[in-house]
Amino acid sequence: MYPTMRPIADTGVLVEFGDQIDDGIHAQVLAMDRTVNAANLHGVTELIPTYAALYVGYDALLVGYAEITAQLETLLGQGDASTAQGKHWKIPVCYDAEFAPDLPELASALGKSEEFVVEQHTSATYKVYMYGFAPGYAYLGGVPPVIQHPRKPTPVMGVPPKAVMITGSQALISTVTMPSGWWVIGRSAINPLRGGNDDPFLFDVGDTIGFERMTRADFDKYGQG
Repeated sequence: MYPTMRPIADTGVLVEFGDQIDDGIHAQVLAMDRTVNAANLHGVTELIPTYAALYVGYDALLVGYAEITAQLETLLGQGDASTAQGKHWKIPVCYDAEFAPDLPELASALGKSEEFVVEQHTSATYKVYMYGFAPGYAYLGGVPPVIQHPRKPTPVMGVPPKAVMITGSQALISTVTMPSGWWVIGRSAINPLRGGNDDPFLFDVGDTIGFERMTRADFDKYGQG
């Protein structure tokens, strides 16, 4: 049944390649993103890749829905989904109690030790699938199944920037103070949102990330700004 297309209001088309978090599906999304970008279609205003779909925004004064979907259909399958290779980032994280308020409860819910959760978290490679919810919020997939757990029943207010969080198969580094129902298990030494930059997001969709444990002393030396 995929790929499919459907309208988003009167200025967008959602090109869907699946309905789950999957590397193969996401590779198709990124391939279509590159293909549409290279085609320079008349009236297209923006492209936003997500977990399993590509949003194509267009100017309705320049092009209609039927015309834009017809053009997009000609581009389906043209991109090479095997060539998407992003950068790999190593992100230092402090897992001390001050920065990991949810680690004890999460570990208890999993029936594991806190150290086990940290070891599993740092052993995985995560992929940047999309941006959403708040500026610089890069949604990552790749949490090891053994430490996956549903989000909290009630969100917590005031989660600070650089909080390292997980829920289910997803991970995230917060960039601004926001409410969240995800499990906060550490604090990153790096904020992925770089204010005042022409390219404000540190990661690109398709990049991969590895988390490395750092001591509180090293965290203090690195800087908490």
